[in-house]
Amino acid sequence: MMEIFFEIPESKYGDGVFLQEYNGKISLVSGRKGKEGTNHMRWCYPQKDKGPAEKAIPWQIGLGLNRQSAATLLQKILSELAG
Repeated sequence: MMEIFFEIPESKYGDGVFLQEYNGKISLVSGRKGKEGTNHMRWCYPQKDKGPAEKAIPWQIGLGLNRQSAATLLQKILSELAG
């Protein structure tokens, strides 16, 4: 399992993203820098049957099922941002 936190430099509140590998899937997870150097993922209750599910999950965006597909997707996103 891999979790690396990247803080958004302009954020007044320590917002950022984790690059996470969990069960072979690579994702970006919304997070926030905590006190004393601890960082925390944001969790959410996804909608199920027109209401919140019972179990919270990390607020994540999947990037791929392996490092190569995640890197390819991130390169495409970076290319669009760079113009």
